[in-house]
Amino acid sequence: MISETLGFWTPGPIELVVIFITLGIPVLLVILFIRYLLRSKREHVRLRLELGKLADELEQVRKQAKGSQNDSS
Repeated sequence: MISETLGFWTPGPIELVVIFITLGIPVLLVILFIRYLLRSKREHVRLRLELGKLADELEQVRKQAKGSQNDSS
């Protein structure tokens, strides 16, 4: 009697698929979205560092060009 009552409330394979679809897919999408945001943030920081290096390099080239221009005049 108890096993029949408990067995009545256990989900079958079709119910498990429905539960997975309704709960599993949204959780998976949230996890993927968070991973995308973290990766995007890391990429943004890397690009900002690279841009800073290029800006410093450009400033040095401008100073050298200005220095050589003053020497020739």
